[in-house]
Amino acid sequence: MIATFDTVLAEALALSQDSRLQLVESLIPTLQITPELEAEQVHEVQRRINEVRSGRVSTIPGEQVFREIQQSLAERRSA
Repeated sequence: MIATFDTVLAEALALSQDSRLQLVESLIPTLQITPELEAEQVHEVQRRINEVRSGRVSTIPGEQVFREIQQSLAERRSA
């Protein structure tokens, strides 16, 4: 059985924060990125991971992010 993107995403979002960070760290090297950008992007991702792990930055659940985006878009459409 081949998993769909939605299935994989739902399962990934159900992981603990540390497991999601490990997943991201594992996936990034598999992306085909322009060499000039790759070093900068990897550095930025690592910086953000370190901020989360150190507690300087806290995360919010993906469901909340999407809910806030939908609310913001709805407000803009009705304005």
